[in-house]
Amino acid sequence: MTTTLLDLKGIGEKGLLKLNKIGINSVEDLLFHLPIRYQDKTRLTKITNAEPGKKYFFEGTIDKANVIFYQKRMFIVKIHDKTSSLQLRFFYFNKTQMNNFKIGRKIRCYGEIRHLNNIKEIVHPEYQIFEGENLPALDEYLTPVYPLTEGLHQNSLRNFIKQSLLLLKSKKIIFPEILPKKVLEKYQLIDINHAIYNIHKPERNTDYKKLISSQNNNKKRLIFEELLAHQLVFKRIRAYNKTLLSFRLDNNDKPIKKLISKLPFKPTNSQLEVMNEIIKDMQKITPMMRLVQGDVGSGKTLVALFGALHAITNGYQVAFMAPTEILSVQHYQSIKLLLKDFDINIALLYGAMKTKEKKIIIEDIRLGNVDLVIGTHALIQSEIKFFNLALVIIDEQHKFGVHQRMTLTSKGKNSETFPHQLILTATPIPRTLAMTLYGNLDYSVINEMPKGRKKIETIALPEDRREEILEKIINVCNKGNQIYWVCPLIDESDVLECKAAVNTYTELKEKLKDLKVGLIHGRMKMDEKEKVMNHFRNKKIDLLVSTTIIEVGLDVPNATVMIIENSERMGLSQLHQLRGRIGRGEKKSTCILIYKIGLSEIAKNRIEILRKCGDGFEIAKEDLEIRGPGEILGKKQKGEINFKIANITRDYKYIRDTRDCAESISEEISEILAKRWISEKIEIGKA
Repeated sequence: MTTTLLDLKGIGEKGLLKLNKIGINSVEDLLFHLPIRYQDKTRLTKITNAEPGKKYFFEGTIDKANVIFYQKRMFIVKIHDKTSSLQLRFFYFNKTQMNNFKIGRKIRCYGEIRHLNNIKEIVHPEYQIFEGENLPALDEYLTPVYPLTEGLHQNSLRNFIKQSLLLLKSKKIIFPEILPKKVLEKYQLIDINHAIYNIHKPERNTDYKKLISSQNNNKKRLIFEELLAHQLVFKRIRAYNKTLLSFRLDNNDKPIKKLISKLPFKPTNSQLEVMNEIIKDMQKITPMMRLVQGDVGSGKTLVALFGALHAITNGYQVAFMAPTEILSVQHYQSIKLLLKDFDINIALLYGAMKTKEKKIIIEDIRLGNVDLVIGTHALIQSEIKFFNLALVIIDEQHKFGVHQRMTLTSKGKNSETFPHQLILTATPIPRTLAMTLYGNLDYSVINEMPKGRKKIETIALPEDRREEILEKIINVCNKGNQIYWVCPLIDESDVLECKAAVNTYTELKEKLKDLKVGLIHGRMKMDEKEKVMNHFRNKKIDLLVSTTIIEVGLDVPNATVMIIENSERMGLSQLHQLRGRIGRGEKKSTCILIYKIGLSEIAKNRIEILRKCGDGFEIAKEDLEIRGPGEILGKKQKGEINFKIANITRDYKYIRDTRDCAESISEEISEILAKRWISEKIEIGKA
């Protein structure tokens, strides 16, 4: 391929740097930079027919345009068509932009409808303003929307790709077919050049529903190839892992039997099964790499502790990394209590600790005076050196990038000996998804809940029934129980209009003067957070107002009610995680989902699923259908899988096929596919 990016009109040196930033270094990369969705600007919608939560293309006349001040400066534009009116809201605008919105001009705009005080509006729509009555014809094709970076705009990227497609159509660029003929025939895959052209420029009258599913033949070809590329990488990682050496930790079941005998409850059969899998792994000469997955409250920490105890009683160190300071402190406190009858030195390490205290702990870790260190990502800082680290436990894998995980693992590397890895996640992921996302890991599931857990009643109430909720709070607290009240934000936001924790705390303190109300959020210092949580645990706080910082790990059996503000804006798995903070004692518990009036169909569906279902794995399946795997696993982090076109939930049917297919693909083809589909640099041995 001789055409370079600089041969395309309009790129230039600055444009080249922006493209390089998102992994586009050649025209091939540009053509494999695929649409994440499409806009349908082939037809107009009447304003009166628009439903909240959906995106539409409108045409209307400008009636009014002015700047208003409400908490912050914003630009409001009113337009109408023959059926109704629509409001456009801009938080970021300039004088030139404002001057274009002249009364009487025609406008076409595209965006998501929302209801605000019974007014239909779009925040920051895409728009085009016209002079006169002669408007251009509507688009003939669906408009692709691409992933971007700062300073790179959709129209520019569409233009570059359009030029590349012309080269592809004229065969000045051609992708040689690299998949074996028997694979193409067996799975009925079309030509790669045809698929690429039509995914960027869908044929006229392409069925939109088929296009966003994998029923479209162009999409099927690309999805299959992308999933195959990832399976080939996993194949290489698995082969590499088998060549590594680790610490062979001999079986010694006396300490574990002693711990089980001192527990105030009996571990579930599922916990014991997973524990045995872990102990068996650590007796091998190759490093354990195991993902333990369990629903909220299923007892993953205890299972991890069994593994830690096994490594420590064999004479080695263990590192336990948690995603937040609050969770690391809670793990430290609970594990110290569980191991009080053992001669084990446990230390806590997190970023906000005093320098002098931190230095002492770091030195003790280096000298081997600490057997088990629990901490946050502070554990991966360069000054941390271990004496003989044999086991790394990572809680909530999806909150750490692969590179963070591997940095901690590399600290245990002794010559050519690597520590065992145990990874925990409370985000329920269907097995098919886990096989793909964690293809280089063995996989265990704790699928049994501790005995005595009662089903949590989940109810949904609109925000105008707030007074009823306040009455319930008073009744619950008068009976000696405690309550969480969760808000999505710390401070108020004009854009989201979500209830903020600080404002809610102030409001509830005023209205519930007889109750002790507390506040906790991520901006507080660690000692402040710890003080609040201890007060809540010791029943000195009746009602704790919080952000989603309490999503993982907190365990207060006396808390029986969870109230979640703006529940319509959270995903199912996150709502389920929050709900899992209650129902940990013997009392009946209730989760109240407060929502804004005028819910979209998706939001209604999400809340209804949560009301009916208490199984995290079933909820996760539904959540994946609604949102896709990217969101359910949290914010994108370097080192995680970044699919260009595949969607694991939708395309699960190809996972087994691509895994089988990977066994017969040559190393040469593997290299080409990895370069084509995987933008992150993968170092086998660090993945």
